[in-house]
Amino acid sequence: MLGEYLTKNGTIRYKTITERAEELKNEIPEFFVIVNAATLRHDSIVEAFKKSKNKFGLIAVDEVHRFASSTSQQGDNLLKLKADYKIAATGTLLLNSPISCYVPLVWTENDHSILTNFKAQYCKFGGFGDKQIIGYKNLETLREEINSCMIRRTLDQVRDNMPLKNINYEIVEMSDQHRKFYEAIVDGVKSEADKIHLNTSNLLTLTTRLRQATACPSVLTTQPIVSSKVERAVEIAQDLLDAGEKVVIFSMFKESVQATATMLAQYHPLICTGDFSEQQIKSNVESFQNDPSSKLLIGTHQKMGTGFTLNSASYMICIDTPWTDASFSQSTDRIWRITNSRPAFVTVLTCQDTIDERVREIVETKKDLADYIVDGVENELALSGLEQDLLRIVKSL
Repeated sequence: MLGEYLTKNGTIRYKTITERAEELKNEIPEFFVIVNAATLRHDSIVEAFKKSKNKFGLIAVDEVHRFASSTSQQGDNLLKLKADYKIAATGTLLLNSPISCYVPLVWTENDHSILTNFKAQYCKFGGFGDKQIIGYKNLETLREEINSCMIRRTLDQVRDNMPLKNINYEIVEMSDQHRKFYEAIVDGVKSEADKIHLNTSNLLTLTTRLRQATACPSVLTTQPIVSSKVERAVEIAQDLLDAGEKVVIFSMFKESVQATATMLAQYHPLICTGDFSEQQIKSNVESFQNDPSSKLLIGTHQKMGTGFTLNSASYMICIDTPWTDASFSQSTDRIWRITNSRPAFVTVLTCQDTIDERVREIVETKKDLADYIVDGVENELALSGLEQDLLRIVKSL
């Protein structure tokens, strides 16, 4: 583990990025060198790799979809790493659009396009300045390219004997106070949308505000308005905890996590968000997995959605969901691992007549697209009307 060392009392710690880079430059006796994805955000690590005295014959990258954006520091630096053999591993190759496939294909040298040409090959453009992606094309070609370099194992093939993962979407009735607040936010978003040019950044800001209004009103107001979804999550969790079950609760917003943790304080929840160090997160996960008295873990999808096993719990509550089916599946798989002996039960809370319904529609749309490109599952969305469906979803926000 690059930069890992033991303190005098046996605690695992990690060196600074500068120290890790220096370690990488010098001879390393071990056969394998392991480094986390976040380390690749630093140019000094990439430069140390290039100048290293060690010969790396193979690079294997797990969860390669986390590097999907070639314009991000992490994705750009991955493309700079060279080796005789390269393996890009993921169960969720396509996240938001076919562009998600660009970095894995180019890094493994199965595609030699520049990003502009890749987009021109597979995307339809329109909208302001004819620069917005409004649909996709040549998907059959992309599917053939992926299949030519992919070893694919589906859940049906590797999890035949596993208990089921059950997803239940529960409609939550908003309190009168919460509904009034949400509608006020909607009016504000509509008013602002009429005054500004809507681009990707603006749309994300406005839709995030709507999502916060359903999940954590405290982000948007000082009024003591409790999220109806948080209240419902607390009710479900209390019933399960009192019955002796372990429970995981996820949200997109750390404010929802904190509000839920406060309301469930008597159960001594373990909290896992970006505000906590990696060592604290690791300690919380170990306690949750191994300590029978640790019954409740509450975290964000962004922090806990990949890389952790939480299957000491069979129950998960999602106050909200990520924007993609791939990320949602990753999050819910934290309690559904290959070693499971019990079924997993996931409850997703949705407020009726709110942005929650649009998010679910977008997630399901992206799932259909990924199913077609990666697994060749033909469906109406992938084969016809894709552009119209995407435009309708965007206009509905």
